[in-house]
Amino acid sequence: MLFHSTIFLLLFLSIYIFYWWLPVKGKHYLIIITSFLFYLWYSVPFFLMFLFLSIINYFAADYLLKNKNKKILILIVSVDLSVLGFFKYFYLFATSLGYLIQNPYLLHVKENLIKDYQLEIILPIGISFYTFQIIAYVVDCYRNTISEKISFRKFIVFILFFPQFVAGPILRATDFIPQIDHPKLEKRKIYIGSLLILLGIFKKVLVADPIGYYTLPVWQNPLNYDALNYWFLIFAFVVQVYADFSGYTDMARGLSKLLGYEIPENFCGPLLSSSMSELWNRWHITLSSWLRDYIYIPLGGSRRGEIRTYVNLFITMSLGGLWHGATWNMLIWGMLMGIYLSVERLMNVHQIKLLSDNSLTLIIKRFITLFMFAFMAIFFATPTLENAFVIIKGMFLLPRGNPLISYETVIVLILIGLFLNYLQYNRTIIEEIYKNEKLQIIFIILGAFILTYLLYLYGDMGGTFIYFAF
Repeated sequence: MLFHSTIFLLLFLSIYIFYWWLPVKGKHYLIIITSFLFYLWYSVPFFLMFLFLSIINYFAADYLLKNKNKKILILIVSVDLSVLGFFKYFYLFATSLGYLIQNPYLLHVKENLIKDYQLEIILPIGISFYTFQIIAYVVDCYRNTISEKISFRKFIVFILFFPQFVAGPILRATDFIPQIDHPKLEKRKIYIGSLLILLGIFKKVLVADPIGYYTLPVWQNPLNYDALNYWFLIFAFVVQVYADFSGYTDMARGLSKLLGYEIPENFCGPLLSSSMSELWNRWHITLSSWLRDYIYIPLGGSRRGEIRTYVNLFITMSLGGLWHGATWNMLIWGMLMGIYLSVERLMNVHQIKLLSDNSLTLIIKRFITLFMFAFMAIFFATPTLENAFVIIKGMFLLPRGNPLISYETVIVLILIGLFLNYLQYNRTIIEEIYKNEKLQIIFIILGAFILTYLLYLYGDMGGTFIYFAF
């Protein structure tokens, strides 16, 4: 059930009619019921599994509030990661083992399990997001970051909050739980929430989906294309992911505001960053902070010497790559990010500067950062390592070949995506709109007309969100 689909819009409107008439406890139960319906739409068995995990984690967290037992913490986190690992990484581990021991059955384990047992391991939607959110809650109870027990009802609202349940942002209990009993109906929230929903649909339907439509054939079968296509293909993918995921975040934040809650911004103009570390402070912010607080710092962070700091960065980003997908491509992408961030930190620590500081070099640094991010994203975007190396080879050997279909359209969409990114980076225009109620109303009316037209033209518009796969 996609946010920009007719069925979801009808579901949300039908519950919203009653939402603000209910007492706080009634609002909680309505959110829980809607969240149940939202996930049951995908799968009943996976929903029951998620509910079971939520129950055991709730009671484990309650125990850890009173008893700082590290063994219990390790046990419950191991259970959570085992479930995630089985559904997300079984095929990767099995085929890798098959390659090491040269076992034909394991090398093609997915096809063999389907053929022999009609069994296929399917990734539950949103499992990476809600697993990280649950683990953070349990760890925070152990660390005493959370010091008071909450009711199971509030815990389920926090974990199962449908605007962000399947693709984030990853909520922190310390940010969200204090709001749970105090949803606020404010005119400003309704206006800004509506604008965010419309903006998110615009990013998703009119930028991300068309780029994906025109470029997907190249990622899947990159042979025999002109070299120029490969060069702007990588920028197209970065803009596509940005528009797709920040569009989802905009919609999630907008829906949350309509319900009287605030959830964190996940993007802050990342594509204008002048360094990779700055980019990761602006891109998928809630994941970056989660990796920092629950992997990098527990590994020792930067407290155990320079070499250990680089090792910790490398491990953290490698695991971050695997979080995005159970493929060697994703692991390589994460490892490259870890190496790049380590080199960048090394240069900063030793004050090694390749460029002096001025306006021109700032532009150059921004381009280099964007290019390196886009270049490494080749491993993120391609389904196989073979395809990734075909594109990299094509970029530098400059072959002549077929042009990308509608490449002019793709270039225009890239520019639109970069402009939207600029609006996040330099928030002057956004802040002016947020201050001006009349402007908000005008944009809402115009956006509603455009949305209605798109619904009429395309029906349930566009495809699924990219991060639903994680």
